[in-house]
Amino acid sequence: MSIEDRVRRVLADAVADEPPLRGAPLEGITHRQRRSRSVLAGAIAMALILGAVVAFAAVRSPGRGPVAPTPTPSTVAPPPTPSTARPARPPSTVPTTGWKTFTHAASNLRFRYPPDWVIHPLPEGDAVDLVPPQDAGRPVDKARFRVSVQVSPSFWVGEDWAGVTTRGRLPGGQAYLLDLRGPIARPGPRPPAGQVAGYGSYSIDWGRYCTSRRGQRACGPHRVIIGLFASTASAWNRYRAVADTIAQTATQLRPTGPSVGDQSRRPCRADQWRLVWPQEYAFGNGQQRFVLQGGVQYRQGPPCHLRLTLRLAVQDTAGRALPVAGNPATTTVEGDLPEDGMQRREGSWVIDGAFMWRFAWEEWCNQGLPTATTLRVTGDGGATLTVPGPRPARPGSLPPGISTCQHRGRPSTVAGWPP
Repeated sequence: MSIEDRVRRVLADAVADEPPLRGAPLEGITHRQRRSRSVLAGAIAMALILGAVVAFAAVRSPGRGPVAPTPTPSTVAPPPTPSTARPARPPSTVPTTGWKTFTHAASNLRFRYPPDWVIHPLPEGDAVDLVPPQDAGRPVDKARFRVSVQVSPSFWVGEDWAGVTTRGRLPGGQAYLLDLRGPIARPGPRPPAGQVAGYGSYSIDWGRYCTSRRGQRACGPHRVIIGLFASTASAWNRYRAVADTIAQTATQLRPTGPSVGDQSRRPCRADQWRLVWPQEYAFGNGQQRFVLQGGVQYRQGPPCHLRLTLRLAVQDTAGRALPVAGNPATTTVEGDLPEDGMQRREGSWVIDGAFMWRFAWEEWCNQGLPTATTLRVTGDGGATLTVPGPRPARPGSLPPGISTCQHRGRPSTVAGWPP
């Protein structure tokens, strides 16, 4: 069971005893549309649900992350505020004198935790849950506060644009993204019915190496995923700094190669790769944020290394640049070919890896912007990819409770993600 599945289960259990929801339970959730017509091979829950438990349809290939499925409107986690990734202030921490050490050699992981916390290894063998002493007598899935730690054979920059995302580095130098998804806890009684007090996740760059999982060998980028969540505001306020400290103590047992691959390889030629769009649209922040993501597919030739800067130009249908702050936006991806090339499995694109590129367009439906736009992605060597821009949803086309994008008088901006 992946950490996304486990967090979804925990959040569902956390609100199971609450009174029935009132009003629109899905207000503000993120909505994803896909334009491809491939056959959906399966579905897993990808979202970490806060206001209500809703599923995001996706297919996951073993050890490679989610795969883009059929174009069925679906939902992911509700972001509390507009966000882009930004440099983080160091999280609040607490003294670690007397803390115990947990070591998992197969995952190349060591971290510290308070001596009175209880640690629960999970059946998969590569993940553990930790709960404070006040929850020691409860079933793990009923804990009021919980920290989950897992090593995953996937790239550390994933689909974490739903919340307020900051980036930083651990004391050992590993880069991370911290995604906080609301409603963030405030002092006071239990949160409103159907809501959890707070949720956060660290996605930490753990380098490139090989692991064995369930008899399958996975070689490539890995990440450590540390999830923190609480079902009450008091538990969030009490244990959040302890959970951040646990995350900050994570260290490697042995050095690994860089997650972006072997930089000593010969540079890739322009004919060895092409840009790919998996025919996917993603929306967040109550439809106010539009996210475009794609990848780089390997085509031919000997093994090589590619560092690629991409530019997104938001244009009208006549090719004129829209008056959007940050337009055109840039982002950079880097990795090895053919290993990191975007792949098709079971008829769909695998959404993971060092060559996944992303752009976020905030307040894309502002008044004064044309409703018909063109998104032009260009890269080194003349690579070009043209994608139709987002359109306002037709009345009745969205699931109940999902709002459409509205002009809110806020600036329209576009940027590579994470910047």
